[in-house]
Amino acid sequence: MDGPTTPVDFDMYSHYEKREGPVSEYQGLEEITPNIKNIGWTLGNDCPYRCTHCYSMSARRKGMNMSVEMIERIVDQLASNGVETVNLGGNEPLFTNGPQPRDTLLPVIIRKLHEAGIEVGITTSGISLLYLHRDHPEAFALLNDVDVSFDSPFEEEHNRNRGARIYHQAVRAMELCIEADKAHSAIMCGMSWNFSRRHIDALVALAARLDANVRINPIKPVRPEHMSVALPADLYYAGFARLMELCDPVDMGEPPLAAVTDYQAARRCPCGRTSFRIHSITPTGEIHVSPCVYLHDYKSELDLLTHDLSEIVSSDLFRVFRQRNRNPDVIEGCGGCALQSSCGGGCAARAYLHHLHGTGERSMRQRDPYCPRDVAPDQVFPQKPTLVTDQHLVHMDYLCTWIGRPRLMTA
Repeated sequence: MDGPTTPVDFDMYSHYEKREGPVSEYQGLEEITPNIKNIGWTLGNDCPYRCTHCYSMSARRKGMNMSVEMIERIVDQLASNGVETVNLGGNEPLFTNGPQPRDTLLPVIIRKLHEAGIEVGITTSGISLLYLHRDHPEAFALLNDVDVSFDSPFEEEHNRNRGARIYHQAVRAMELCIEADKAHSAIMCGMSWNFSRRHIDALVALAARLDANVRINPIKPVRPEHMSVALPADLYYAGFARLMELCDPVDMGEPPLAAVTDYQAARRCPCGRTSFRIHSITPTGEIHVSPCVYLHDYKSELDLLTHDLSEIVSSDLFRVFRQRNRNPDVIEGCGGCALQSSCGGGCAARAYLHHLHGTGERSMRQRDPYCPRDVAPDQVFPQKPTLVTDQHLVHMDYLCTWIGRPRLMTA
């Protein structure tokens, strides 16, 4: 995983002009039944930070702003299609309409979703939550749970990767959640430089001190340069083995981990099955939807402002994700694997992107680079884990992610 093995002609903005993702590899094979419940919404068209691993940068361009009418249209579509939870994130959610907080529609979005009976969570570096708490306490109170992002548990590293001195904002956001008795998690994007035992131990200690869960998203290489910081397979398994020594599981949404732990309620990759992503408004005023936040190739051409959500979810771009989920035996190298039922070929986005940047080929029939059968991790993992169920978090069964509760919290 040191980077592409062959030159790849990659334009990170090409998805604005064309949809390149292959949709016919599974031909007429059956799909799993969609049951869309948990979604994400990337709100902003601007951000003051320059995180080196940002995946939403290539799916947002400055231009049009959202309006209240657009928000009402989207919320109505979500509610009428049975959506239960929405996480506001991707971009720093405060900046819905440019860089000035005075122009934000974030409080309106939270209120409209709550009025529609949809639970709302937010993922933030800290600034969005601080703003809501100070200037819109009624919107702050409506949040179901909060994810505060840390690139490192060590202040200097975190600030350097964010391009701003904002570590203190992240800590203060967690403290506000404690004061409001609001569920919250420390979320870290696992990369080759921040997923060491030292970092993991410090992150869990930080979360325990701040009465928080820990959530890990191993980086998905949306751009070729991300491959240089993608987790090697041995570090992936070593890091999660350490996390499971220190934490009780809250959600086992990482398919390879569900396989190596023999997790009995494994659901495979959720994209297009229970979840999808609403992308930032385009410069020309459309709002598109994708089965997966990381795969911009699979952004539907149908504008959510003018097409019914049910039509979008029924499209070929969504169907291929559900076909992959239903037919893991068709995925290259997965046929006959004993772990098939729980792993299902792993994370669709990770498999697609590693293959794309390694070969230049776009395919939905590739298996996860962390394939537990091929990697055969040395670590001993707990078997048939039981989840902590005292909180309902918006990231459950949304994204291939892992959530744990530091054991110090439950001791």
